[in-house]
Amino acid sequence: MGYILLGATIGAMIGYLIPPGSFFWFILGAASGYIARPYIDQRRY
Repeated sequence: MGYILLGATIGAMIGYLIPPGSFFWFILGAASGYIARPYIDQRRY
């Protein structure tokens, strides 16, 4: 859950600077966090 929240937060911050808007980047960041979670967890152990 933390990775999704972190990705969504970063996406929202990017959305304030880059079009097409914060909602698009929020969703993209959340999806990226969800996709990256297994890879990050696997490298940690």
